[in-house]
Amino acid sequence: MSNCKATLNQQIHAGRRAKLRTRFLTDGLGTFTPSEVLEFALGFVLPRVDTNPAAHSLLNRFGSLTAVVDAKPADLQDAFGIGEQAAIFLSFLKQCHTYLAKQAVTTVKLSSPGRAMRYLRPLMKSYSVEQFVVVCLDKADNVKSINAVTNHELDKVYLNVREIISLVTAQKAAKVIIAHNHLNECPDPSVADMNTTRRLAKLFHLLDVDLVDHLIFAGDRTYSFTEHGIMQVFKTEATKSI
Repeated sequence: MSNCKATLNQQIHAGRRAKLRTRFLTDGLGTFTPSEVLEFALGFVLPRVDTNPAAHSLLNRFGSLTAVVDAKPADLQDAFGIGEQAAIFLSFLKQCHTYLAKQAVTTVKLSSPGRAMRYLRPLMKSYSVEQFVVVCLDKADNVKSINAVTNHELDKVYLNVREIISLVTAQKAAKVIIAHNHLNECPDPSVADMNTTRRLAKLFHLLDVDLVDHLIFAGDRTYSFTEHGIMQVFKTEATKSI
């Protein structure tokens, strides 16, 4: 490549990066396409490289921006050879988002199904696989901890009931909210969801812990066992079974 052509490409790249920066400072990421978000992000760790080809290559390889940031750093490096630092940075972006969402939730009082839905939604939407979460509360409905308790696959949740009981006991929780997400955009509970909730209601009753609600998130929709009257039925069953 001639020096003139190389200089021209550098000028074009610098101009594009400057435009992305201006758009971000003016409007945030709202008007960005997925490739522009990825291109802009890579620019922070690859300051002298045209990150546009890498962004498009990664999206073509993994299929979506979410899949890119969910990928293991080693897989990202193999996909385009972006280097270890850039691959770790992309992985960091997803984990940072999840961490901040969790921190935001843990500072609030979850005193109603509506409040629990609003504050848990950012965290639950951050998961790209099905994930089960246990929220431990004190007697005044303040969050003590939020815990992911499953070994998960893309569309399945495997519960370790012993682990759930252990963490609730360790946190000395007075109340518990359980939540998980569906990937099919339908929040309606399955037979397995109903059976799991009934079983946990009985176990928590034995521990003198109030199972406040089970929330199922699916996209922008949420199902509350409490709002549908099911949780009270399970609690009554638990009381009578003693």
